[in-house]
Amino acid sequence: MSPFFGLTPDYKLGMHGEIFSLCYHGKGGFTWDEVYNLPIYLRRFYIQQINKAIESQNKAESAASKPKSKAAPNFRR
Repeated sequence: MSPFFGLTPDYKLGMHGEIFSLCYHGKGGFTWDEVYNLPIYLRRFYIQQINKAIESQNKAESAASKPKSKAAPNFRR
């Protein structure tokens, strides 16, 4: 069957991965029907925004979990 007459299996898998990501990481902001019917450029825009938010959250968490170095106490008489 020619891919001209429908979506290829790889495209379908990628599309449903994007739909899942937006529904799951969108925290209830999107329904499956809304995401499925979004234009591709908007779907990808929202995915990029979610990726940026997750990356900044991960950076903040890793910075908070790093032990802070303290200078050795300076005892003088």
